[in-house]
Amino acid sequence: MRDFYEQIVGLPQDDIGSAQRGAAQWLDYPGCVFVKGEFRADAEGPAIAAPGLFISVAFDEADTGRGTLTRSIGERRMGVMAVRESLAVKRSVRCGERPAIGLALPEASIDQLGLGAAFRALFKDERSGAVIVSRTASARVRAVAAEMFSPPVAGSAARLLLSAHAAEIIVHVLFGECGRIAVDPATDLQRMRLQSVKERMDADLAYPWSIDELARNAGLSRRSFNQKFQIAYGESAIDYLRARRLDTARSLLIHQRLSVTEAAYRVGYTHPANFATAFRRRFGHSPSGCQ
Repeated sequence: MRDFYEQIVGLPQDDIGSAQRGAAQWLDYPGCVFVKGEFRADAEGPAIAAPGLFISVAFDEADTGRGTLTRSIGERRMGVMAVRESLAVKRSVRCGERPAIGLALPEASIDQLGLGAAFRALFKDERSGAVIVSRTASARVRAVAAEMFSPPVAGSAARLLLSAHAAEIIVHVLFGECGRIAVDPATDLQRMRLQSVKERMDADLAYPWSIDELARNAGLSRRSFNQKFQIAYGESAIDYLRARRLDTARSLLIHQRLSVTEAAYRVGYTHPANFATAFRRRFGHSPSGCQ
């Protein structure tokens, strides 16, 4: 769909209303243009010309300082523009005015994804050629947008991540607008806190984490934390931490050729004998078998 891409992003010689070429790319799945910028639909400015769905998730400058958009508490907006009939207007991508990501999905891609009915349901009036909606982006959408703006991986892995996140945002926009996804801010915040706790454990396996401390970090009681972590990740926090420690230790033994004692200390075991027992229970052989 190169014609759609060129219509939205603009040709290299274009310098008005077009995105910087390096800031935009076509994602074969879900079949959309991704830009580090925003799709403008202002009454006094240019708007989108091609039929399709256009999504912009904007955020504050402070949110991008450390590669994540979820660290500040300011309100973020998500702009959605659905176009059913071509509009005789200029291109609309703007990059560099403020931090944002944009997705442009042509109507053909929407139909190929089997989402045509949900797209057309956005038009409450059959005579409407375009619909514009502004709403607060949920915590989940902000977290997904964060990784799209600053991917933690590169190359093929980054493209795969962008494609997966683009598809998720599109589904939230289409079905959230139709009232089929109930966004509960409290539940979303709780999920983010659990994810933050899990990432802290991953980042410092040697630290002597306790359930009480993890629960405090998640803003939950000990019992509630245990229950919610189990539901979210399929195992208790202690089982998750133990598995991560042992898996990491095994990797250290195999790839870095550490001694059993050093590998044990690196992942938080102060007694090598306890480490050897837990290792044998998980992998069926002693740590020395990896050396």
